[in-house]
Amino acid sequence: MVPIMTIVALALVLASAFAHATWNYLAKSSRDTYAFTWAFTSLAGLIYLPVSVTLSRTWPSLQALSFIAVTAFLHVLYFGLLNASYSRADLSLVYPVARGTGLALIPLGAVWLLQEHISFLGTLSILIIVSGVLTVHSRGRGRAALVGLGKSLGESGSRLAVLTGVVIASYSLWDAHALSVTSPILLDAGIFAGQAILVAPFVLIKKRTAVRREWCERPFAVIAAAILSPLAYFLVLTAITLSGVAYVAPTREIGMVFGVLLGWHSLKEGHAANRLLGSALIVAGVFGLALSP
Repeated sequence: MVPIMTIVALALVLASAFAHATWNYLAKSSRDTYAFTWAFTSLAGLIYLPVSVTLSRTWPSLQALSFIAVTAFLHVLYFGLLNASYSRADLSLVYPVARGTGLALIPLGAVWLLQEHISFLGTLSILIIVSGVLTVHSRGRGRAALVGLGKSLGESGSRLAVLTGVVIASYSLWDAHALSVTSPILLDAGIFAGQAILVAPFVLIKKRTAVRREWCERPFAVIAAAILSPLAYFLVLTAITLSGVAYVAPTREIGMVFGVLLGWHSLKEGHAANRLLGSALIVAGVFGLALSP
């Protein structure tokens, strides 16, 4: 029988994946991804920081604040690279590459830095997920698919997405360690408030008009992203407290399935057959990972 904590963690991660894919879709469909991202992260900080302090009934310690500051900086890098990727490539291309790169690096980092153990089934499941990511990224069939894969990986949007994945792995491992000194809700709220403050000088000088336009043209999208983005990460942080990061972080990547479907259906992006086949492989790997000891 699957332990109840594993089932709860899986449910949290699946909900997080849907929320995460949705706010990425909202960002990709905006006129200026940088302006949209700052608008919703600022609103998220205003919403979640007072709530987190109220629920925690205490201010974070100096040690906790130092951990929050580092992860806020890593998230600034993450959003910057992600926005640069989205300005150059499809949602259904960038999302799998960024998340998949993090997927490949996180378990290795968890074994090396956090002394977590990955079973044979867990390793096999991760390999299946990786094969799904590559399939999502391919173009055409047969040899053409391999040629298309190489071409995709050589494009600037993909290279930036790979760098985004490196940052994803970095903040996932860092945050798993940060949870030893602070609560998930404080860490999550601090991330969004911190990055909004760090990026404010650039945005207010270079993107003030674009931010105003995003608010005027898509206020409900900004509000939805401000709710969904912190919620997605809070659910993941909570799941990490119930299960190991080597399992939770890769399982979160089922969000790639939602991202591919949103890109194909709502944004009319191409190569649907390859990306849907890759999604099926990802689903199989995710559930194998969740059930592994």
